[in-house]
Amino acid sequence: MSRPAPHPNTQEDTVRVYASTDDLADWTGAVAPDNATALLRTASGLVADATITAWYAADTLGMPTSSPVAEAFKDATCAHAAAMAAAKVDPAAGSAVGVGAAVRKKVGTAEIEYAGAADAAAAKARLLDTLCPEAVRILRAAGLTSSVLG
Repeated sequence: MSRPAPHPNTQEDTVRVYASTDDLADWTGAVAPDNATALLRTASGLVADATITAWYAADTLGMPTSSPVAEAFKDATCAHAAAMAAAKVDPAAGSAVGVGAAVRKKVGTAEIEYAGAADAAAAKARLLDTLCPEAVRILRAAGLTSSVLG
């Protein structure tokens, strides 16, 4: 029977994590970062939040039991964890690491302007509470989110 899975914050001491560090390594094609567990935990929470109104078959802990749904949860979790890793976001610190960015660079007559440090920091910080576009697309394609999410 399909039902909405319980939200992860409704069960004390239960943190659902939808992907493993091996899944993340497979997704990125590289060794999982040292903070992969924290990245996956944060990403899983955001996936759970994004799918809170979705109806799917789940076990007593709220984990999806249908292979296509479980795969979508895993892939969305890995996509978001990979985005956080690439942006050097540290969930344990609650912020992005090393977010300063050059505003302008000039070599001879060529000039390049980068995103401002504040803009770069804000974009990285958003990854702590907003799913990356790729994760949203994965969940949407599986019918697990509305078309207005993200």
